[in-house]
Amino acid sequence: MIEQRKHPRYEAHSLIKYKKLDDPLSSWQTGPEIKNISLGGLLFSAYEKMSIGTPLIFKLQIFVEDSSAKIVELHAKVVGVEDGIVSYDTRVAFTDLNASQKTLLKKFINYVES
Repeated sequence: MIEQRKHPRYEAHSLIKYKKLDDPLSSWQTGPEIKNISLGGLLFSAYEKMSIGTPLIFKLQIFVEDSSAKIVELHAKVVGVEDGIVSYDTRVAFTDLNASQKTLLKKFINYVES
């Protein structure tokens, strides 16, 4: 299998909220946790199996150098799903990140990396 990642992944065990954008009846879900994160996407646990390509929005609590917290909303699409025992390991790729979101994401990655 050829490695397709452009950015290194970092372990980041943190709670996450997400919602499907293609379902008007979708409500915010709290996933058990993020497993890892990069500038390109993340791997998280979800209680429901989602189809490849499903568009999502995440609310991620970002901790930065001074241990303060900010909430950032990130758009993504599902690029892979694997069955687990009580949840599904769901890989997503971020879409349409603006400069502010990238900066906060870099700060969060620097925080979890240290």
